[in-house]
Amino acid sequence: MLKRRSNFALCSLIPLAPMDQANIISGFSLTPNFPDHDPCFGNGNTSTLCQLPSPAMINFLNITTPDLYLLHYCANPPNDSCAFGYCSNPDVASPAVRYSTYFTSVVSAILVLYSPEELGSTFAAQILNVYSLIVAAMIAIAKHNLTKLHSVMALTLAASPLSIYLVVYVFRTIFGSHTRLDKVFGNGQYLNRSLVILLVPLWVGILSFTALPSSVWQFAQAACDSISAHNDVPGYFIIPFLICFAVFPIEAGTITGVFFLAWATAIFRLRGKIWQRQNRLFPLLGRMWRQPIDHYPFLRFCTVILGPHVIWILNTEVGLITLSPREVFSPTYGQLLAIFVTVSPFIALCMLLPRMVRWFINLTWVRFLTCRRNEHLFSEVPDEESGLPLNAGQKYEPGGSEEKYDTTSSHA
Repeated sequence: MLKRRSNFALCSLIPLAPMDQANIISGFSLTPNFPDHDPCFGNGNTSTLCQLPSPAMINFLNITTPDLYLLHYCANPPNDSCAFGYCSNPDVASPAVRYSTYFTSVVSAILVLYSPEELGSTFAAQILNVYSLIVAAMIAIAKHNLTKLHSVMALTLAASPLSIYLVVYVFRTIFGSHTRLDKVFGNGQYLNRSLVILLVPLWVGILSFTALPSSVWQFAQAACDSISAHNDVPGYFIIPFLICFAVFPIEAGTITGVFFLAWATAIFRLRGKIWQRQNRLFPLLGRMWRQPIDHYPFLRFCTVILGPHVIWILNTEVGLITLSPREVFSPTYGQLLAIFVTVSPFIALCMLLPRMVRWFINLTWVRFLTCRRNEHLFSEVPDEESGLPLNAGQKYEPGGSEEKYDTTSSHA
């Protein structure tokens, strides 16, 4: 009896929860009256008071494929990890950006060489393309949002052979030479000159940043610079052309040998004009360049346009595929802009095609293969400025271009 009383007294000293009190009052029977549940409890509640997971979090929690995981990983990749290599950057290295840059550069270079009077519209397209790459790269570098790989990629695309030609022509114009690009860089064209000259310090600035160590300036995914690129990202965009001689020695050696053999043959056939004593208009090296390209237009085309652009495109594509093979097209603003930039060069190329066809048919090696070595299919006199046949109805004026252009330079 004493034990039962002590237990009752002990229980009376312990504070009881409301539910326990209800159970005691109801004679230890369970009550169906539960406390009100949380307003966000349950899947069907759409109250604005509930802090439901965001769609991004739901998608992240529902990752079921490696592609989805890589997509979320590359949304904000860590700087100290390179588990998946470099993440793609479609605004800099997608196929749309690369191919539009290649097309614009090649077509504009053809216009510079063969139809400089039509370069005005394509010049704006080329400048827009180059500055869109450089400015976007500079902003991303300043925010540490661009990898060193894509910085070098933007620099490589911007420093095309055409861009180098434009810089050379601007400086020649500034120093008083008359060139085929006087319409673009001649007297009063200060804006065009400034836009081209400004490219040089911008190129040097981006290249300087890519050479800085990670302790001074950190790019995005800095770990990949040492793991994937072995601390030599620029080298991957320079070495590929040289590697071709090791990987494909026969093919590369044959092409190089044919190129130098063509130049040697042209110089030998024109040796009488190159080494004329009374010809003091050109120095010896100038005549060795001018005479072959004037007599063999295809040799000039291969030396000035085809060769440099093939090397440039080969280095860019091989370097990118080696370090970042996941670059694909996606409909972003930068890629759509790159596609629209090609409209003006495409129209200019279509207008030039009829003259290019006649130019090709009258090439020396084409006439040799078609058994008409000593005859021309078209009787139009070629334009001395471009080497192309004149347009229908255009009048040929002998010596008209000799006074306009400074032909003493190899770039005229």
